[in-house]
Amino acid sequence: MEGNKLFHDRYFLERLLGRGNFSEVWLAKDTKTDIQVALKIYAPATGLDDAGLNVFAREFSLVVNANHKNLLKPLYYDSCDRKPYLVLPYCKQGSIMKQVGKFTEQEAWKLIRDVASGLAWLHGMNPPVIHQDIKPDNIMIGEKGDFMITDFGVSSHLKSTLRKSLSSAFSSAGTIAYMAPERFGKDNTPIMANDIYSLGATAFEMLAGDTPFGDDGGLVQKKGAEVPELQGDFSVQLKKVIAKCLRTNPWERPTAEQLEIYASAGMRGETIRFIDEKTFFQKHKIVIILAVVLGFASFVVGGVMLNNHRENERELRRVMAEKQYNDSLSFCIQRYLVTADSLKEIGDQHYENYEIAYLAAFENYKRAQDCTFKFIGDSVSVDEKKWEGMKSVENELYAAYKTFNEKANFFAEEKEIADDFKMRADKISTVIDIESVGKVLSDTVKTEN
Repeated sequence: MEGNKLFHDRYFLERLLGRGNFSEVWLAKDTKTDIQVALKIYAPATGLDDAGLNVFAREFSLVVNANHKNLLKPLYYDSCDRKPYLVLPYCKQGSIMKQVGKFTEQEAWKLIRDVASGLAWLHGMNPPVIHQDIKPDNIMIGEKGDFMITDFGVSSHLKSTLRKSLSSAFSSAGTIAYMAPERFGKDNTPIMANDIYSLGATAFEMLAGDTPFGDDGGLVQKKGAEVPELQGDFSVQLKKVIAKCLRTNPWERPTAEQLEIYASAGMRGETIRFIDEKTFFQKHKIVIILAVVLGFASFVVGGVMLNNHRENERELRRVMAEKQYNDSLSFCIQRYLVTADSLKEIGDQHYENYEIAYLAAFENYKRAQDCTFKFIGDSVSVDEKKWEGMKSVENELYAAYKTFNEKANFFAEEKEIADDFKMRADKISTVIDIESVGKVLSDTVKTEN
């Protein structure tokens, strides 16, 4: 791409901000709004085929509504001359890369908290989004000083598509210096713990000036190297949190939610109440001991017990994947409830077309309920809250249904108005069981009388 030219008849390319394996980032001016934006153009030299463009559109449609203060949400996405692109807010302060080795302890706590909060949101999506490339270049500084994750819609599938279009030999779905040890094995399916390791490596670098293992990342650690201790006048708590993120065993790392709690306490100068991630292993200690013993035996006697060892490793991964799945569901339940409660409050204000807020709230309560059916750890109090919220919104929708039908009858001679009220009533009837809700309300009134 060349500067000082109009891109897609709208964005004037002012200057190149950066270039990666698959894309270029330009500072551009939106000629329709006269606002400066960051334009990320993928496959700028070659473009993509129809399949690649479809992958791009599908991937980013999942995250374009990522409303979280620690996620740099794309404003818009499209393609021009078969080159897909994202329109992003322009962060004048850039990424944290230029501050490597200069962070104070308080800045490190804030970095960990903000990025963990953004990751918790991504990991809690349905399906979960795993970033796979957390590093200083992908953490921007917002106008208010918040740290914001970018590039969170670029999955390994999309990167594979881009690599094919560029005929690139680069095979990694992340940046090696920040990649976790397990990413270098044959079974390198992305898991949430990968992102936690990358965040730990990033925090380490921001304080120490380099990642724990330089350019080699977790590959050295996978071969048996110990994580070096973070040097400098930093608190024991901060060093411990970063060390937890960098543990070789991915299942011993904290979740994003736990990490956010740790860092928030650290920012306040409080004593952190650490959760022992190993506690979960007590329930499955036989599997773990067997995995260790068989691993040692297979090393001593060759391949005799290798198959059993692999089976136990797979079982261990399954068990821990189940734990992460439950953590994600728990986070989803809370997020759906917060969203539903907020929408209910909007509906309670009875603004124009208020039933839309109630319908959206009802849908979120249902999603929370669906998650609960899959999650055995949900508490009774939370379960009751979901049912109370759902029934409350259901009753409001039933009342709206009756009101709209009454108004449709009242304005029967004014067809356009009547049809509008009828349409609003019909929309409600497709979501709730009108007859059932009406009967329950009628029985309740009879009981009270």
